[in-house]
Amino acid sequence: TLKMGNNNGKTVDPVEAEKEESSPPSQQEEEEEEEEEQGLHEDKHFETVMRVQIHSINNITRKTDAFSDVDPFVEIRANSVLLGATKPKLNKKTAAIEEAFYIKTAADPRSIKLTFHLKDQDHMSNDDLLGHGYFDLGEEDATTEQKVHLKWKGTEIGSIVVSVDFQKVVVI
Repeated sequence: TLKMGNNNGKTVDPVEAEKEESSPPSQQEEEEEEEEEQGLHEDKHFETVMRVQIHSINNITRKTDAFSDVDPFVEIRANSVLLGATKPKLNKKTAAIEEAFYIKTAADPRSIKLTFHLKDQDHMSNDDLLGHGYFDLGEEDATTEQKVHLKWKGTEIGSIVVSVDFQKVVVI
């Protein structure tokens, strides 16, 4: 049989060498290679992150300013923990928002109640509360693009459209 030399001074059968080079890697080898590429290790664990996305503010009927339209923004709370607030939209009764807020949570999703406070940004004094609404994840089957009705003293003053989802993220 024909043999060829390699860098280590050993002789190698070219047919066997070709077989070794062309044989597909095992599933374990593929997984190890993929983990190395992604920087994942055995000590990884997962955390749950809740994402609350405000899509829009719709049909605000309540005004707090005598000479201008409202400058609406939404404050978001999860079980009374402030997640954040959207950027104010100047002189709008209806506005596309598309802002998302994230929070790490170990709580059962069904135990989370979201509260939304629609406010009017004021430049000279404190912001005015226009209305509020609730989204109880324990009572909802669907959490994508849901309309939340906002009320002020029992009267509907508009709505917002929201989506809520949970994602598992790797923590290294």
